[in-house]
Amino acid sequence: MQRTRNELESMSHDELVDRVLEAQDMLREGLAVRDSLHAVLNMLLKAKASEVEHYASVEDTGLDHQEQDLRKAYAAARHAVSNPSGLLKK
Repeated sequence: MQRTRNELESMSHDELVDRVLEAQDMLREGLAVRDSLHAVLNMLLKAKASEVEHYASVEDTGLDHQEQDLRKAYAAARHAVSNPSGLLKK
């Protein structure tokens, strides 16, 4: 839970240390989840390599709606694997 500056300033040293330790735990867990998702995306992209390459090389024109969605999804997966924090900035 986020606290305001005033709330943080009114906390004791021990409470602040507890908050920092909780934040570190949450960050560690979040990084572990990101690493797991990164590994799964890599496995998916390797398993579907020929399909991924096909959709990367074709234009949106001439593709039906489902194929356009696949093309966008594969592009997003490739981007996420190559730059894990890049999609977060959008």
